[in-house]
Formats: sequence, C-alpha cells, structure tokens
Amino acid sequence: MKNIILIGFMGSGKSTVGKVLARELDLDWVDIDHEIEKQENKTIQSIFDNDGEKYFRDLETRYLEKILSCENRVVSTGGGVVLKQDNIETMKKLGTVVFLNAESSQIIENVKNDEKRPLLRGEKLEEKVNKLMGERAALYLEASDIIIQTNGKNIQSIVDEIISLL
Repeated sequence: MKNIILIGFMGSGKSTVGKVLARELDLDWVDIDHEIEKQENKTIQSIFDNDGEKYFRDLETRYLEKILSCENRVVSTGGGVVLKQDNIETMKKLGTVVFLNAESSQIIENVKNDEKRPLLRGEKLEEKVNKLMGERAALYLEASDIIIQTNGKNIQSIVDEIISLL
C-alpha cells in the first residue's frame, strides 16, 4: 500500500487521526515532527529558536524524504510541510495525501493552550492563525488528493471517512 500522508494546519488533528488510522489499517505510523525531535535531540521550538525556521524546513524536507522512502505508513506531517514545492512533489509521488481541513475556530480551540508551537507563541493567536491559514490554504489544496472537512466530527468518523475514500 502507498503511504497515507496527512497534511493540514497545526492543530487540525494530524497526529491523533494518524495514530488511529494506522492502527485500523495495520500500518506503521510516523509523525515527522516527533521523528525530527527524536533524531535531532531537540524540540521543534528549540530548533526554531536556535537555528531558525529555514533550518527547520530543510530538516523537515530531509526527514520527509527519508520517511516516505518506505511504504505502508501513515505519516503525520507538520503544518508547514507544504511551504516547499519539493515537499508537495515528494508527497504526491510517494503517497496519497489527505488534507485535514479544519476551520480557524476549531484550530484556535485546539492550540490555544499549546506552548509548543513556535509560530503561534505570544499575543494575537486568532490573528496569527488566520494569517498563516490564509497563506497556506492554496498549498494544502494543491498538495491534497483527498480533502476531509473535520469540524464537528470525532476522530473515528474522520478515520472512517478517510478509509472509505482511499
């Protein structure tokens, strides 16, 4: 089976959905952000703070290519993976890309108490979320093979919907 690659804005449920989806399909689950943190022995926040976003995006590309070199995986990506065209091309070539599309109100609810998201730290969370979502919306659509609207749905119904569309 080709890889199933979950994309979407931070807080859209990629990790949570990915774990359940992998279990239901009896596939390996890999979270790219977790893999980066484990292999680099640094948090994403630390990488952003000490090395910058460009360095992190380069790491993300390298790990994406490495992780997708194997098949039969459900892969949860970081929210900004679509910012590099090379990543979009790699994902489309090596898997089925599923866009978990959540409304900004749901994203804000999911991330409002999460201090681990470097691009959302500080004041004006709603403004930051809306700005970043606006910048990335077309890229998520370009990259996706399947689009799942997630608002008002529980994890199991999202997983069931993905499975029915694969």
